[in-house]
Amino acid sequence: MPNHTIITVDADNFEQHGLFCVKNKKHPGYLAKRDWLQQRFAEGLRLKLLLIKDKQAGFLEYIPAEFTWRVVEAREYFVIHCLWVNTHQFGVSGLASVLLQDCERDAITKDANGIAVVTSDGPWMADKRVYLKNGFRHVDETAPHFQLLAKTFRDTPLPAFPKNWQERLAAIRGLQLLYTQQCPFIGKAVLELPPVAEQHGVTLKLMEMPDAATARKQMPSPYGMFNLVHDGRLLADHPISATRFRNILQKNLNLKLGN
Repeated sequence: MPNHTIITVDADNFEQHGLFCVKNKKHPGYLAKRDWLQQRFAEGLRLKLLLIKDKQAGFLEYIPAEFTWRVVEAREYFVIHCLWVNTHQFGVSGLASVLLQDCERDAITKDANGIAVVTSDGPWMADKRVYLKNGFRHVDETAPHFQLLAKTFRDTPLPAFPKNWQERLAAIRGLQLLYTQQCPFIGKAVLELPPVAEQHGVTLKLMEMPDAATARKQMPSPYGMFNLVHDGRLLADHPISATRFRNILQKNLNLKLGN
């Protein structure tokens, strides 16, 4: 692997380095994520940028479990929110492992019990195989397609998913989008989906989670960033386009334009 540098992005240098996934600093998602991060840095969130020849090649975001927005129970662990590398552009392998090894050194220094991460067989950022290759193991799973992986440093209770998903879903009535600003791509859905719902004669209620503890308590799926629910039924557990939302309304709710 060529020479590389890992930069810790914080409140002081964020504007200098920006986001790996959204470059346009006027993008609504960029602005929302920037404001969200400014609150999270004080909670111990780490945003690591991997540079190769001064160009951004990947990033890793993680946070102490006390403040994680993933719906997991992982006492005194670090929880990874995002891992994304641009292997194809740079023509090298091992970028994700470099970032994970840096996270591990940080977790050991902070005397954490280990590192946990939610993975999925559905749309996702990093393939779970990269975690397994770096010493993580499967510790829990839940429907429809989520797994919880962990790398443990000592003999303590393993991270786990909550067991009350149906109870959480049953409390949500009508058509609701529960979301947070942890992912900059969610902002686009928040803007685009309500008008589509109106075209089909239904109101989409937007419910932004005010903090991590509320998200872990109320979100009805492990991702915890985006949950589209109708009368206790989970319709989407990751950001979707307006087109996908229109299809859901027509196929799952049997709604037509102009209802």
